[in-house]
Amino acid sequence: MSKRFHRKQNTRKQFSFIYIFAEGKRTEPIYFEFKKKEIEKTIRREKIKIKINSGGYKGGNNTLSLVNLAIDFVTSNEFDSENDECWVVFDKDGFDKYFNNAINRAEKRGIKVAYSNEAFELWFLLHFIPLNTAIGRIDYNEKITENYRKATGDKKYNYNKVGMVYPLIEIIKNKESDAIKNAKRLLKQFKDEKSFVKKNPSTTVHLLVERLNKLKE
Repeated sequence: MSKRFHRKQNTRKQFSFIYIFAEGKRTEPIYFEFKKKEIEKTIRREKIKIKINSGGYKGGNNTLSLVNLAIDFVTSNEFDSENDECWVVFDKDGFDKYFNNAINRAEKRGIKVAYSNEAFELWFLLHFIPLNTAIGRIDYNEKITENYRKATGDKKYNYNKVGMVYPLIEIIKNKESDAIKNAKRLLKQFKDEKSFVKKNPSTTVHLLVERLNKLKE
């Protein structure tokens, strides 16, 4: 269990928690740390806290490993099932073998899922355009770069998973309603499809974003 989530036992609980287990080591944690800071500026007097655990967890490097880690956590005495909330954030990223099982297993155990098929970059791209056809992972980077340059005029920007995430987040933060709308449209497109692997492109990251935003109300 991550030490970052450690709380002393046998003490009176002062806060409810939203725990976010992110598969990625950089992109997803950077994005949700930004959202966390944004939300906590508004709710600093409320009795709820957001905790983020990024990649590098033990037990494997696939979607199912992340879900199992979250399950282990919610069955521990540090998780209050009546007041706390747990989310897992992962993408398909070639793990067709585990993707459906991971989502179904998480939901069965009461863990909420913010998945992306096929990459988390889909969520970024939906802030700019209503993508509705499957593309490769490299294509996501190229399209994000193209749309960022159109929005800012910065011809030197080249999206990658390292330093270019920060300026991108600054640009898309005012386009969030468009991303949510586009994500919902994608899910509606696949409403009759049972296999999450075949729902490409699609994402439920907007569900977690909407949940966090609701804390500001």
